[in-house]
Amino acid sequence: MPVFVRKIDLLECTRCGKCREVCQSYKCFMNESFSPRGRLKLIYTFYAGEITQSNSFDQRILSCMLCGFCQNICPLEIDLPMLIYKARADMKKKKFFYFLKYFSLYPHLFFSLLKIFRNSFISEKLIKKFPKNQFLQKYLTFKEDQINQKFLKTYSVVKPKGRVAVFLGCSTKYLMPSIGKSLISLLNKIKYEVILPEQLCCGAPLLSAGFKEDSIKLAKKNLEIYKAFNIEGVVTPCPTCAHFLRDVYSELLNENLTILNIEDLLNENLAEKEISMEQQSVCFHPSCHTINYIRDNQKILNLLKKQGFREIQQKKGCCGFAGLFSFLFEKQSMDILREKVLEYEKNDMIVTSCPNCIIQFKFAMKNKKIFHYIEVIEKSYLKGEKNAG
Repeated sequence: MPVFVRKIDLLECTRCGKCREVCQSYKCFMNESFSPRGRLKLIYTFYAGEITQSNSFDQRILSCMLCGFCQNICPLEIDLPMLIYKARADMKKKKFFYFLKYFSLYPHLFFSLLKIFRNSFISEKLIKKFPKNQFLQKYLTFKEDQINQKFLKTYSVVKPKGRVAVFLGCSTKYLMPSIGKSLISLLNKIKYEVILPEQLCCGAPLLSAGFKEDSIKLAKKNLEIYKAFNIEGVVTPCPTCAHFLRDVYSELLNENLTILNIEDLLNENLAEKEISMEQQSVCFHPSCHTINYIRDNQKILNLLKKQGFREIQQKKGCCGFAGLFSFLFEKQSMDILREKVLEYEKNDMIVTSCPNCIIQFKFAMKNKKIFHYIEVIEKSYLKGEKNAG
């Protein structure tokens, strides 16, 4: 058994079943082998040499959404997501996974091609030729221009109270740059100097597809880039990136980046609004990584209320994106999404903490107002400044 698979985790499971109650992928397949404890048993027997890799084994290991709910509720805090990462690293890779590898290593090439397709007749032809391919439809619907930035940029302020660096994440940089612009604007307004270094992928798609060594190399590059600056820490609008830069890098390299909670910085510096910002029905959808790893969903909700969204409600539950899951298990991903659409259809606006959740929701609810919480807080702040002036 490889040394990086902790035998104690594989043997300590008491089969209490708490993890099964919160596992979204188990609810999709309703089979014990698709539950967290079922996957744990499969990993143990795989490394013990009792079973070999097969399509059935692949399906169960690859269908884990890596959301962290099982670890969060486990009485023994067994880190199943990390064991899933490690098992995938030892599995024989499918050809499709090499697409994810090069996407992570060279995201600018992938999104540049996507932009060319999106702005030409090829886009319509591709969608017509592959009408059921949700990947194409999701990524060809975004019209914003990406942030074309390869080198260091600094956003200075007079008499800064501190200096932070921003890690945009691929979805923000290439599909929703308005989130990054709002984040930098807010940080400047609360008197923080902002450094925007060269932007690479955090490595989540790489590790999810089983390319452990490549993800380690990418992690080392990111650590080298950000630790070269004299900063208080790193701010990112993506909870998955935050989880990787802080928690997963610690597992891979025993070294990480200091991640600053955006809402902590804003709560300390933004005054509370007395008048409700929105009279419409608004819900807050925190992502799985926000709830289970960053664990700041309640802080974000409180900040939104403080900034005028008095009637906002928090609604938990996976949107169905889950990275690799939405590509390999499209039917199950869409089944989960349909449930959320029914739950949110009466709301006028959806505010979420994750750019990838926005991708998923915009695919299904094209006419719905869907924003990252950073965007609506900046809008609230600017409205307050205008009223004060």
